[in-house]
Amino acid sequence: MTDTSTAGHGDHALPASVIEILSRSEVPIVFADAGLDDAPLIYANDAFCRLSGYDRDEVVGRNCRFLQPPQGAGPVRERIRAFMANDAKTQDRFLISNVRKSGERFLNLLYMSKLRRPGKPTLFLGSQFDITKFTARGADAFDDALASDIQQINALTSQSGWPMLSSTATLASSFETIIQAKLND
Repeated sequence: MTDTSTAGHGDHALPASVIEILSRSEVPIVFADAGLDDAPLIYANDAFCRLSGYDRDEVVGRNCRFLQPPQGAGPVRERIRAFMANDAKTQDRFLISNVRKSGERFLNLLYMSKLRRPGKPTLFLGSQFDITKFTARGADAFDDALASDIQQINALTSQSGWPMLSSTATLASSFETIIQAKLND
């Protein structure tokens, strides 16, 4: 299922070098394009396909809302919209209830970051972590893997003038978010 082709077309495309990193990542990662109507996914890696149960061709071109349960995601959906609309905010994380293709529900820790490219539409990076069966070791492994992927992507995109992810501070607080969610169960 590995996909190393380009994602998107023209102003909406990701460089092949970024796709290569994403295709090797064990962290579920998607990219959505704010320059297209309804910010559809332009890329989903294999790890995302395994997490969601969907094939790549079933998700590319759709907004990530398709993962939400029929009754919606509640107030977190408004927080995500506010993040996407706020130019000053570059990254955030959200706890959101999602549903796999099989119908199985899972609690998703969603990390989002904005990728701004000179003269091109903003892209949104989304990375997911299933915290339904949370373990501290799993959370640490997720943060470490995502931080490594972000460093590699930043190294490639900064050469092209694409300021992307400001830091891994949001990742560092992911563990806190998971624990808080579990305390509220």
